[in-house]
Amino acid sequence: MLIPDGESDFALFVMHCLGPYRNLRIHVLSGERWSPTRFSRYCHDYTVRCTGPSDESRLNAVADIVKKKKIDVLLPTETKWISFAIAQREALSAFTSVVPLPNLKAFEIANNKWLFAQFLKTSQIPGPPTILVTYDDRFEKELQDLEFPVLLKPVTAWGGEGIERFDSLSDLMRYLQQQDPDKKKEQFVVQSFLPGFLVDVNVLARKGEMLATTIQRCIIPNKKKWAAAGAIKFTKEDQFAKLVQDLVSALDWSGFANVDTLYDTQAEQLNILEINARFWGSLRGSLVAGVSFPYLACLAALDIPFPMQNYELARYFHSKTALREGMMSLIGKSHEDGMAFWETGFRFLLADPMAEATRAFRQEFLSREPADG
Repeated sequence: MLIPDGESDFALFVMHCLGPYRNLRIHVLSGERWSPTRFSRYCHDYTVRCTGPSDESRLNAVADIVKKKKIDVLLPTETKWISFAIAQREALSAFTSVVPLPNLKAFEIANNKWLFAQFLKTSQIPGPPTILVTYDDRFEKELQDLEFPVLLKPVTAWGGEGIERFDSLSDLMRYLQQQDPDKKKEQFVVQSFLPGFLVDVNVLARKGEMLATTIQRCIIPNKKKWAAAGAIKFTKEDQFAKLVQDLVSALDWSGFANVDTLYDTQAEQLNILEINARFWGSLRGSLVAGVSFPYLACLAALDIPFPMQNYELARYFHSKTALREGMMSLIGKSHEDGMAFWETGFRFLLADPMAEATRAFRQEFLSREPADG
């Protein structure tokens, strides 16, 4: 199988989820010469080619590798290459199988917080009240009706990037008045900050039908504000799974996704916050719990049936969190008792040291902010 975006922040996580399956050979196409995936023990072959932004150059690069390496499945991991694979699905399918991917409309909705908020409303799926920043009279009137505190979010950013919290209307208006309207207008949304707790639902689906899922909660927050959890535990809560099934059906979703949900403790209601239409930073946590979403996506691409996967109620500690927790446990101040090696990112460091060391170096010294793992 071929990962066409070997330089992506999630490609190495995907390889670690595929590595245990001895029947797979993982080929990588990358626009970077020294990405972590090149040094992975699971990388069978690594091709460097600067394809540029054009679909034609990307299509030619993929077609060339598929022919030379006899590739069975194409598995993009991040937004740009997923978008390309959706646009060129028919052409790609002529010479290889492609993992399930959403239709173009659903993908555009998922990657735009304003479009997504509108979709939830028209589909009668609960979500937080959200308005688009437009700097006009209507916008100011809608703000008057919005319950505070609120979050100001970029329409297309992810991973907590660019989010600001405001506890009062006057604070928000003062901030907006100090900004360049051309950089904020229709580029940000204002969303009510609901009280409650977050639950992530990870899915693989095809044409609105769930093929696999895991459900996780945060047990240790990330040190970086608004970023993904530093440690998670897997749970089985039918109400969250049902809500996400409603979303998957409404979008007619195909492919993998990480869906952020929230239980509003004040209104006693479940809400959908957003959907990450790509692989996610805690992907390897699902592998620890017993579900390899990338491998199942490959099976689905080849029309090989598989049952809904049962998963363990495991915990997963990202490497940095595990290191901190290990140090805190020495002085009796650990957040979680009995952390085991197999529950941490260190198991992947031990299994694939060169790739993990390269990833850590890039993260520390090359000013990259990849998803935690």
